[in-house]
Amino acid sequence: MSLSKNWTMRISEQLRGNNSVLSGNFLVLLLTWVLMYSTQPIADTYSSLYFLNLGASPFVLSVMFFTGSLAIAFVQFPGGYLADKHGRKRLISTMSFGLALGYLFFIFAPSWEFIVLGMVLQNLCLIYMPAMMALMIDSLDPNKRGTGFNFQSVFVNLISLPAPLLAASLVLVNGEYRAPQSNVGMRVAYAIVFVAYLIAAFLRVKLKETLGSTDKNSHPRFLQAFRKYPAVVKESWYVWGKVPMSAFYLFLTTIGINSLVAACHIYFVVYATEILKISGSEYAWVIALMYLSIAIPSILAGFKMDSVGRKQFLILGYILYIPSMFMFVVATNFYLMFTAFFLFGLGNILRVNSSQVLLGDLIPRELRGKAVGFLQFFLYVTQAMVYLLMGFLYEYVAPWLPFVLLAIAAAPFGLLATLKISEPKTKEI
Repeated sequence: MSLSKNWTMRISEQLRGNNSVLSGNFLVLLLTWVLMYSTQPIADTYSSLYFLNLGASPFVLSVMFFTGSLAIAFVQFPGGYLADKHGRKRLISTMSFGLALGYLFFIFAPSWEFIVLGMVLQNLCLIYMPAMMALMIDSLDPNKRGTGFNFQSVFVNLISLPAPLLAASLVLVNGEYRAPQSNVGMRVAYAIVFVAYLIAAFLRVKLKETLGSTDKNSHPRFLQAFRKYPAVVKESWYVWGKVPMSAFYLFLTTIGINSLVAACHIYFVVYATEILKISGSEYAWVIALMYLSIAIPSILAGFKMDSVGRKQFLILGYILYIPSMFMFVVATNFYLMFTAFFLFGLGNILRVNSSQVLLGDLIPRELRGKAVGFLQFFLYVTQAMVYLLMGFLYEYVAPWLPFVLLAIAAAPFGLLATLKISEPKTKEI
């Protein structure tokens, strides 16, 4: 057995204890993360520029992501229902193959409209997201969730480190993004991602079920879940009457800030290269160094999160969005750009991980699928609308405005989290 496999197995066993099924799940997830997150940023680094090259405009970018976001929102209620009714494992393993096949549209797209078709297919397959979140929470000891989630994020960041630099070598011509040569490089990048996701889908077949009451031979009944859509929505709504109010406020703040962050992500590379005139190669180095620089603070935060609590790291995440975005809009050189992305990346990882850990602490195992499905539905519907708003502001008002809005909104969301979210005395298993 290789050294790296020994290392990941020891970590997974430490995070869960001696339960071989659950530590085995964590190991499988680690291996799939290696494949997916080491390759996806190769395509993501310049994806928005690729879509512009295929005929989209800055506002059309928002329309593309609006469409994809509505698709993923549509399947979240059924996804949560299936996760709690028929288990996590089969839903995740089955839909992972569809997610991989969606990348074929990105590889062969003659225009941006084909990218939209790929996005819709992939986002419908993300019906497994509530199951994945529930399985991840199920598979970690309640007292080590902070370490587990932060380890996952740091691990993803470190294996993502070479990806932006590989992206630059594939798509840049003399340090800049140029068509049509760049499109060939982007198609190669998406082909690499496709192969990695396909292998990850085969690995996910090895996952073990964590919902004890589920029949191991039970298959996800998709048509049944969609036929019962109104009843599933009603059942998911009632879940929120069975959990603490802190979970509801966590739900509200997560929806608001996630939507703004996701919309800004579309325009980071466009604004940096077209408005600030940062070269494509400099942008790649900034992203790579961000992955590296936030690793140690993030893993230290994970250990502290388990010992001193999650909430203070949630608040810190909100705070860091403010200077990072104000700095980004004026970052006309490499050093300012790197500092802005360091603060943004660290704030984002702390905020996302602490909110996920708190969600696991607050919501019982048997309700997690439906609760996450409910949250994800409203998150992606809100996100779709914010995409359109930010796209309009970027193209027709001022390109810096979306980033400033994120900085401004972070303050009230952070205050709401401070006042209304409390950590439970007893963590749900």
